[in-house]
Amino acid sequence: MKITAGVILGIFVLSSLLPLCASSAADNPGSFGLVGDHEVNTATIIEKHKMLISSLKVPPIQEGSRTEKGSARSAEPQETLCGLKGVMVFIEDIDSDVEKHGLTKNIIQREVESRLRHADIPVLTREEAYNTPGKPYLYLSLTTHNTGIDLYSYSIRIEFNQDVSLVREPSIRTSATTWIANVVGIVGARNLPAITEDVDGLADKFIKDYLAANRQ
Repeated sequence: MKITAGVILGIFVLSSLLPLCASSAADNPGSFGLVGDHEVNTATIIEKHKMLISSLKVPPIQEGSRTEKGSARSAEPQETLCGLKGVMVFIEDIDSDVEKHGLTKNIIQREVESRLRHADIPVLTREEAYNTPGKPYLYLSLTTHNTGIDLYSYSIRIEFNQDVSLVREPSIRTSATTWIANVVGIVGARNLPAITEDVDGLADKFIKDYLAANRQ
């Protein structure tokens, strides 16, 4: 039997009236009062009240039922690098104005790949990455803005992407970012190539987590 709003309201009203029943019964035992020409007996009301409650058949609260079941623990970004056999490096195109000042896409590409190889992390070609489980690749983008006063503000974002499966439908796979790091700064136009120092720092963060996740 479902507990409807009407039943709950009825119990509430009835419960509110019971103290009055008891008070009136003390002055006039056995009776609650007069409703029209009929006298309502206190004992009858209480008995009906008990019958109503018993008919609800509310299931008892099981011990521990208020404690929600623990959900599966979400993996830390570092843990998503476990089991990798290498990564491809993809550098987003850089503003031509920045490249004119000596900071080119090829320079950043060589810088990142050199640090990975130095850490004994295999650098995959596009074809190798495509044929590797998860299609893993390291993506780096450099966004710059010329302030007009011989200064550039910049933002570097490095992220690791790989194929993942949906929890609700494991047969559906898609590429997703599972590890990410970024840095922002300001640099003089003549010193734009110095941005590679921040690129190195972000690459080193990835290398540190990669090695920790794949420690023998």
